[in-house]
Amino acid sequence: VAETADPNPGDHVIDVCAAPGGKSTHIAEKLKGTGNVEARDITDYKVDMIEENIERHGLTNMSARVWDATEYDEASEESADIVICDLPCSGLGVLGRKKDIRYKMSPEGLDDLATLQRQILDVVHTYVKPGGVLVYSTCTIDEEENEKNVQWFLQKYPQYTLDKSFFDGKGMEQMLPGEHGNDGFFIARLIRNAN
Repeated sequence: VAETADPNPGDHVIDVCAAPGGKSTHIAEKLKGTGNVEARDITDYKVDMIEENIERHGLTNMSARVWDATEYDEASEESADIVICDLPCSGLGVLGRKKDIRYKMSPEGLDDLATLQRQILDVVHTYVKPGGVLVYSTCTIDEEENEKNVQWFLQKYPQYTLDKSFFDGKGMEQMLPGEHGNDGFFIARLIRNAN
């Protein structure tokens, strides 16, 4: 995610579902002490995990706060150079490591997650500055949560386009479990038009 975010020195980054904070700390490290990474999550417990990571890495350009990503934050509108949306998902890409997922997931559950992802995207895309980047990712291989969500987003928000300079001109990538010795993962890099 941090490599796809590709931050520049001084960037302001908001990670809307950040716990435990690995993506955010990686981005903060790539910024080499410049800019600011604001890592958010929905509970005190999750934010405590992020703060532990900030402390362990000794980062001065990163902060954490409790925030529900489905709730609009007016102060953040058009403030971020990069918004990271690594959203709650079915986890079907990590089924090999988390076998209990198969007993918890249902078709209705998948639909509910895709709806939640869209609710979050409806809110957080407003935080991206014109010319800024939105990185959307999940640890699933479910098309509804991945490619179809990106298609829905691009139709609803035509001010965004896929960044075709990433992922062999596609702007998004579905990685399957074991394909590169990794879990299943989806990622898309979208650019908000400058005008």
